[in-house]
Amino acid sequence: MPLLALIAGLVGAALQNEGVSSPPRVFMSYSHDDNEHRDWVLQLAYRLRSNGVDVCLDRWDVALGGNLTHFMERTADDAYRVIAVVSETYSKKCNDRSGGAGVEAQMLSARLYAQLESNAVIPIIRNNPEAELPAFLSGRLWQDFRDAATQEAAYERLLREVHGVAVDAAPPIGPNPFEGRTEIQAKLAIRNSAGRWHSPAFQGDVEFIYSQNSGRYKLGSGTAEFTLDVGQRGMGTVYAHNDPPDIAHIAMINGAQQRTELLTDVSQFDTSSRTVEPGVGDAVVLHNRNGFWALVYIIKVHARQALNRELVIEFRYAIQPNRSPDFSGFAFPETDA
Repeated sequence: MPLLALIAGLVGAALQNEGVSSPPRVFMSYSHDDNEHRDWVLQLAYRLRSNGVDVCLDRWDVALGGNLTHFMERTADDAYRVIAVVSETYSKKCNDRSGGAGVEAQMLSARLYAQLESNAVIPIIRNNPEAELPAFLSGRLWQDFRDAATQEAAYERLLREVHGVAVDAAPPIGPNPFEGRTEIQAKLAIRNSAGRWHSPAFQGDVEFIYSQNSGRYKLGSGTAEFTLDVGQRGMGTVYAHNDPPDIAHIAMINGAQQRTELLTDVSQFDTSSRTVEPGVGDAVVLHNRNGFWALVYIIKVHARQALNRELVIEFRYAIQPNRSPDFSGFAFPETDA
């Protein structure tokens, strides 16, 4: 091959690869509690690799006769983050410095103590009813994989953490309400701040005076944000619209608590209309333009007299962080049981 053609090929390959980031590298640290636990860790590792994570696992990275200690030294390598599958057995072995988990704990302790602010180790809890962390992970935030019903959401949170893609995005910093304003202007700016009508958590109970803020209340945050748009219909009933730009579809479930078997897939309900008319005991289904789903259960709709007549709606909501339309685990208010 002519020299110029060879150089052109190398330059072309370099330009093609420019900007292509390497996959994050993760080391799986766990104890061999039993075959079921080992297979669960194997399945998790396979799934992470299928989602763009370079996973280092003893079952496929150490051959028979291989040096296990040399393999475990990767826990001290800054090139790897470590997913620690913290079962009761793992926690005990780490604290007792016994077995492979004990060796890895010793190496990880040195790494964490040298970098106190490090997030190199991601603890996930499984087969550990009391969520007992080993001493070297004390005070660290962990992801809960104990409940099969919520494992899908837990997996997406873990995957987002490894890839550095947050679900809970920090909102932009707004203006100082006191700067360049009179006292009255500042009070009005505070009173009318959008943050007053926003619940950023993935679930919660809300009392919203929907005669304020044009009937709009925000749920969730970042890509998993929804604008609930409601208006007066009648006593015990409201309108809910899909007008906000972040909402793709809206639907309603009549008597949601008496039809829980249908909550496994809320996408089956009719989403062709602009408006639904839920009442107490009904649920509003919201689908946003980023593919997330939310369920809003209406607890109470009423009016009360304050400075002026206030229109109030009380509701419980949940957002599926894994974009699933499955709300079979939705916790209805006990008062309506």
